[in-house]
Amino acid sequence: MTTAPAEGRINIDGGSLHYRRQGQGESLVLVHGFGLDLRVWAPQWPALTDHYDVISYDLRGFGRSSPPGVMPYAHHQDLRALLDALGVKRTHLLGHSLGGGIAASFAVAYPERTERVVLSAPLLRGYTQLDQLMALLKSVWQIAGQDGLDAARAAWLNASLFAPTLQSPAGRTLLTQIMADYSGWHWQHRDPETGLEPPLANRLNELLAPTLVLVGTRDLPDFARMGEALAAQAPRAHLELLPDLGHGPSLENATLFNLRVLEFLRAAHSA
Repeated sequence: MTTAPAEGRINIDGGSLHYRRQGQGESLVLVHGFGLDLRVWAPQWPALTDHYDVISYDLRGFGRSSPPGVMPYAHHQDLRALLDALGVKRTHLLGHSLGGGIAASFAVAYPERTERVVLSAPLLRGYTQLDQLMALLKSVWQIAGQDGLDAARAAWLNASLFAPTLQSPAGRTLLTQIMADYSGWHWQHRDPETGLEPPLANRLNELLAPTLVLVGTRDLPDFARMGEALAAQAPRAHLELLPDLGHGPSLENATLFNLRVLEFLRAAHSA
């Protein structure tokens, strides 16, 4: 029997973060990807809150959290501030794409606060072999500057990156809603976010927590390469390819995704 969901805000340097929390037991934090917000985890929420104290939140600049200011900040430090405010000492982590990189960065920076880590198509800051992804990002930034935010939102949503996800009912519904609400702040401003230094891609050997990397076989090859690099360099990481799934496996096949996540997290008690 889970507790009722609670939503709130916590103050951070230069702004505030909006979060949602439900469940009991060990903590599990969900970290969303670029252009999204905590609503993207709706297909995971019932399955995970039955077993864990689940916390999801909007990254700075997304959803109902405040936009970045002019001062430098780091997403993984914002996550630490959220956990401090909520009284969480140690946690499991589940992150997708940009959020996967943030979860991995947190695990590198704060190993004493990290339990197990699940990374769905993680984006690794400092990884250089990202030809397709960088071309897509550059194109959308240019569209935002030339044709405005509505055109940029449409170009981002309709990019090949999201094609497999949009073929699923949950994916189409959630991505369409969430991306329509995305402010587009990052397409019009310079984001002073700093990340780890040296960057995460150069510190994968410091990711010591047991880590499961999930990448769909229909995702961009860039994400497959990053998953392979992480699994090869992080001492306790394992890569699993998900057949016929794309960049949003948590939406495209929530049943399979939730099963893999729960199996991996529960293995902490049988290891």
